[in-house]
Amino acid sequence: MLRRVRHERAGLEQVHLLLGDVWLHGPGHEVDAVELLADAQDVDEVLGHGLSPVKPPVDAVQDVQGLAAGPEVDEWGLRVENDGSPRVLGTQDDPLGGPVEGLAPDAIARMVEVNLTAPLCLVRLTLPYLERAGGGVIVNVASLAGMIDPDIGLVTNVRAAHLGAFGSLDDIAAAKGELFALLRDDAVAAINLDDLHVRVQAARHVGRRVTFGQSQAADVRLEELHNCFVPGVTMTFRHGDRSRRLQLRLGGAHAAFNALAALAVVAAVGEDLDAAAERMERLEAGAGRGRVHRLRHGMILVDDSYNSSPAALASILETLRLSEPPGRRVLVMGDMLELGRVEGALHREAGKRAAAAGVKLLVAVGPLSRSAVETARRAGVAEVYHHADSERAAEAIGEFVRDGDLIVVKGSRAMRMERVVEALLSVAAESN
Repeated sequence: MLRRVRHERAGLEQVHLLLGDVWLHGPGHEVDAVELLADAQDVDEVLGHGLSPVKPPVDAVQDVQGLAAGPEVDEWGLRVENDGSPRVLGTQDDPLGGPVEGLAPDAIARMVEVNLTAPLCLVRLTLPYLERAGGGVIVNVASLAGMIDPDIGLVTNVRAAHLGAFGSLDDIAAAKGELFALLRDDAVAAINLDDLHVRVQAARHVGRRVTFGQSQAADVRLEELHNCFVPGVTMTFRHGDRSRRLQLRLGGAHAAFNALAALAVVAAVGEDLDAAAERMERLEAGAGRGRVHRLRHGMILVDDSYNSSPAALASILETLRLSEPPGRRVLVMGDMLELGRVEGALHREAGKRAAAAGVKLLVAVGPLSRSAVETARRAGVAEVYHHADSERAAEAIGEFVRDGDLIVVKGSRAMRMERVVEALLSVAAESN
């Protein structure tokens, strides 16, 4: 349903596009919402159709006004609720349903239209209103929660990632919190008690909850943590009156907290925690996700090249600080992207963190990481190099590393830091 509403809590006029089903209909006729939005000249033309869903959406999204407010600004804004239908993941009898592997190309294309094309078309139509108002807010939220209608909702944490798109941690938290807002009352919210933003957003769910974290109040509580890359994190957690020890093959405290979150979900569904912990101990890190390679002459490579953010880099640097390699601690760091106005400050902070972690060799990649080089050098990192891109860094990396080095490679996806990983693996292969 597409309607203009005044949100009492936000003081914000909003246009809601709620696609409870792929097809929407107006009075006395049926219309394809995506085609309507693509062809319309302005929002009033769309509103004139008086659209409403052919089939009502899931109960959790019936009350559009019940969704959490945006920023407390007195400006015209837009909230796009491109909520898909449960039928997208429905039965084999439904042409748009069934397992993902069985979806026809037309069905996949339609899903893209509903969840991407339609909201972007609506945004295009509403931009003139925002320009005349001198500002406003556009938020595109909650697609997956409405489409799948989950029995359990988990938000692991809220961190400074994608700040360029959201602007603040509060905005990131509000977007993630839509998951809690759309849970059915009889669904379960898995809540990280150590994260203030998650705790606040979890209040948007009125039903059952299972908590995790280091807090004494957590249902699944982390009691001890031995943080290392090799052989991996060792953790002790408590649920109820019993403590359990878990030896992961994944390095970094972040891996332990992710495991804790997964264990909370296991507890929420009443499954066997011992069996879950045993399976977790077999889990190997994927390529780019913390995979450890033992190279020649005692060198160890930690491939965490898939992506990066300030919090993720800080976590892996803490693990590096706690490690005691026979050689040097080495960080190959690519730019952290999508950080908006604070990108410079966050990269400078990364340079300071590298020095505090005992990094002796820093190889920085990309224009933003140049500021990390400068602060790291001033903070006492002995060897510092900078390369414009990962291709050049990959060509040079073999000249910098030595026997016994512990090397961590990390950077945002677009930086293609796997090139450096491949180069290091090639150097090791040539030497064996």
